[in-house]
Amino acid sequence: MKYWCDNSPVWSHYGNASSVLFPAWERAFAAVVKHYLPVVQDQDLKARMVQFVNEELAHASAHEAFNKRQGLEELEAAEFKRARLVLRKPSLPYWLGTMVSIEHLAACMSRSVIGRWGGRQGRDYKLFLWHAKEELGHKALAIDLWRYLGHSDAELRKIARTNQAYVMGGMIKHTLKETTKDGQLRNWRTWRDLVSWSFFVTTKVLIPMLTIYLPNFHPNKKDDTKYMEVAV
Repeated sequence: MKYWCDNSPVWSHYGNASSVLFPAWERAFAAVVKHYLPVVQDQDLKARMVQFVNEELAHASAHEAFNKRQGLEELEAAEFKRARLVLRKPSLPYWLGTMVSIEHLAACMSRSVIGRWGGRQGRDYKLFLWHAKEELGHKALAIDLWRYLGHSDAELRKIARTNQAYVMGGMIKHTLKETTKDGQLRNWRTWRDLVSWSFFVTTKVLIPMLTIYLPNFHPNKKDDTKYMEVAV
């Protein structure tokens, strides 16, 4: 079997695990932001919110097509069921806090994706690289809206602990579960990739995402110019 990412079951399943989440949760976060549009008076922030919604919906549609190609529709559907809670009550501050923490996680993941696969050719690589650059482009929208509405950073940190664990735990579990199927672990290259992937996720995603717990955290403190300049 040929896997789409580096011809590796580990890296391909890792990419698939993230893509399974995107359609449901990108649409859910778009719904949260749309809910707040009428109460925001700052026109610059409002324009950023509209752009965010358009980008999130585009990401959702693109990953739905990817998931269909990869046979991930059942897992995607399960995430849509979970995301219904958001759509039922997008006004809950908890969901905006969830969005802040996950958008920060998405920015960390985006840097890791561009840093490792930037400039790669191929339909699927280009999809993930395009998505990553747009995530970095709107990385500060969620927290700026959170603070505009007067919510506390202490509450944000409590929410972040729950949601970052859900997302990263689910992705890691999916990657390991799928990689152990069909005798893939009999191949020494798979073991090599597991070690490399574990180090990559820990150093490029898990540790960087902890900055959300620092005092006066803000995504724009991280200069992402070099990532935004990578050709897609």
